[in-house]
Amino acid sequence: MDDQSPEHYELNWAGKAAARAQIKQLASTCLYNKESLVVDNEEIMSSSAFIEGENLETLRVLQSTHAAKVKMIYIDPPYNTGSNDFVYADNFSKTGHGHSVWLSMMYPRLALAKNLLREDGAIFVSIDENEYANLKLLMDEIFGEKNFRNTFIARRHDKNLNRQFMAKGLRSFNVGFEHILCYAKSDAFTFQPVYRASNETRQTTGYWKGFWNDADRPTMRYNILGFTPETGQWKWSQEKGLEAVANYQKYLTEYSDKMSLEAYWEQTGRKLLFIRRNPNGKGKNKGVENWIPPSDGILRTTNWTDLLISKDEKEVQGLFDFPKNIEVLKNLILAAGCGDGDVILDFFAGSGSTAQAVLQLNEEDSLRRIFLLIQIAAPCPVDSDAYQAGYVTLADITRQRIMNVCDKLKFSPKVLFYRLGKA
Repeated sequence: MDDQSPEHYELNWAGKAAARAQIKQLASTCLYNKESLVVDNEEIMSSSAFIEGENLETLRVLQSTHAAKVKMIYIDPPYNTGSNDFVYADNFSKTGHGHSVWLSMMYPRLALAKNLLREDGAIFVSIDENEYANLKLLMDEIFGEKNFRNTFIARRHDKNLNRQFMAKGLRSFNVGFEHILCYAKSDAFTFQPVYRASNETRQTTGYWKGFWNDADRPTMRYNILGFTPETGQWKWSQEKGLEAVANYQKYLTEYSDKMSLEAYWEQTGRKLLFIRRNPNGKGKNKGVENWIPPSDGILRTTNWTDLLISKDEKEVQGLFDFPKNIEVLKNLILAAGCGDGDVILDFFAGSGSTAQAVLQLNEEDSLRRIFLLIQIAAPCPVDSDAYQAGYVTLADITRQRIMNVCDKLKFSPKVLFYRLGKA
């Protein structure tokens, strides 16, 4: 860079210009079905599909069929760990420019994927600590820093490896979780609430919580049971708050000697709100409390460590290392607000966990979400369990898993199978 060049903050690496050029390349292939006929665009838009092919070229092909049509993308790309997993040669450090090669691989794929998202869509990317920092900066550049929404974390299987070396001191602790980065296409995307199961006590018992918060709307400061806050505000409008006070006073005078508040709430339709004032209360709420009723579920935060990030499903047991847990994927699909007819894309399909998550979720709530999976026909090593079981490529495992899951469903959906071929 010469002295006259304007300087600005950006993520840069060796090979970025070449990676950017790949985004502009046009597709040189087409999608074919098993009869070697060119795919009808309307057909692929209306049904779930698995595409066997290299994902960058497939993403180019999909620009003409799925631009601004995809509600959610989930990918689990190679982590740049140096492992010998047969699915991907993901030890990019062997090149001598490990981070640069990995970023050059991801950059055009993410850029093309963004074009496929609807304005109210979002992308979720699983990653470990090796490339988390670089991925975050890369996605800031492609999707815009303002469109970063959250980093979710899910639990890894515990390992006892450190026990072998702890007597001599540990260089680091075993990593207990993985990241899932989420970026929206635009402000039009909003999350939907998802819940984790409550413990037995929480499912049957309510509790009291301070009614004050530190927002600052003067119209939400009013007298409740002899106290008006000078700063902050109450959580509900005056009409709603005073109604809740009256509800609790009625319970105290007419029902408290006959039943618990939980029972009264159940008997009155599980809808009533309650407010009381604890005479010994201190703090900003001065004892004014609202009642939180029993709940089967607790609203999730970004901490999903109650869920394992990977889990062996019997459909792929022994065939694939660390397949993603479909319960994590189902929660992401629900959090993204994917509904009837919405398209969910996974262009690092691996064992096909995303397809199984979509299919099982559809079975549970009777909606018809559409999955679109892409997987290259990476060869299975001849000494692998997968090869010995008759699978020549990873795509064979993915395809068979989808078919097996469909066979077990009460209402088997239509799933199309395609391959990438020369135009």
